Amino acid sequence: MKRESDAVAPLELCRAELAAPLHVTEVAEDGCRDLNTLAGRLFARDRDALRRVETAQSRSGDGYGLISAIQSATRHYTSESVSIWGDACMQMARRQAELMEALTSGSGAWRAFCFSPLQKLPGVEAPIGSFSAWLQACQDPIVHGAAPSHEAHATQSPIHQATGTGV
Repeated sequence: MKRESDAVAPLELCRAELAAPLHVTEVAEDGCRDLNTLAGRLFARDRDALRRVETAQSRSGDGYGLISAIQSATRHYTSESVSIWGDACMQMARRQAELMEALTSGSGAWRAFCFSPLQKLPGVEAPIGSFSAWLQACQDPIVHGAAPSHEAHATQSPIHQATGTGV
């Protein structure tokens, strides 16, 4: 029996079905590991701030020295907080992109499996693979299509003008 090259074999579909959840799980585990690292940085930041204030309180004999040390600890605490938040945002954006890539690649085998029989039908165009390609295919006729002339629009009845039908 001759096998066509564009058809997806059931074994390939099964392989994709088994590989996709493993890859998604790996991405999720990496994300949890990153969150634990960030939590460790939060604890270290808090511990450092408390030690700075405690040291300043034990060494300082006057109120001005204590206030100065507390301001310094607060500045350092704020700086470290902003750094942690920035790192968290970057890591979450990267993890979200990796997760979407994993989900998209996992669904690729199903797309090929479901759409390959449709490609063989006469008069049916091949499906568009991505949302951006689909959106572009929908926008091209609108952007490059001929706009109706003002004279033709003026001769239509108000009902046809509102619905876009008629001559």
